[in-house]
Amino acid sequence: MPDQAHPTSVVRVEAAESAGTATATSGGTDHDLLSLAAQLCFALYSTSRSMTAAYRPFLDAMGVTYPQYLALLALWERPAITMKELGEQLRLDYGTVSPLIQRLQAHGLVESIRSTHDRRAVELRATDAGRALQHQAREMIESVLNAVDYPLETVIALRDQVNALGERLDTVVAERALR
Repeated sequence: MPDQAHPTSVVRVEAAESAGTATATSGGTDHDLLSLAAQLCFALYSTSRSMTAAYRPFLDAMGVTYPQYLALLALWERPAITMKELGEQLRLDYGTVSPLIQRLQAHGLVESIRSTHDRRAVELRATDAGRALQHQAREMIESVLNAVDYPLETVIALRDQVNALGERLDTVVAERALR
């Protein structure tokens, strides 16, 4: 896929005369709110795709996909997590997490073990081979961060802003569901 520029247009959002509405303008026209370059959602989406593409050679060398990498991150952080807890942490449903874990198990990177606390529950753990990928994952992150040449403080601030936006959006969605 050829490199595609990320949207960089400046968009101003102003409160409209009527309460509760907003108008976005860029270049002086109201319809710019509907331009692709004005969309925060597209900027986040395309940046996420670019980040995954930057990770891809490293992930290929590790023999995992990006979603599998995310599952491994969660398992490195919280050994003995259940499938349900993993799904909640990754924000994925069981039907998505289950085949993801099955593929990691088939590659010998994850194992499932009956819980010692609750024999009905199955806990997931990274195997020795799965934990051995931590070094490569660390190198991947360091390499990509060095390549983008952003100060670590900038990256952390961006991450925190995106997470805060996500929390606010989750609140909006939850409030709408209650209506």
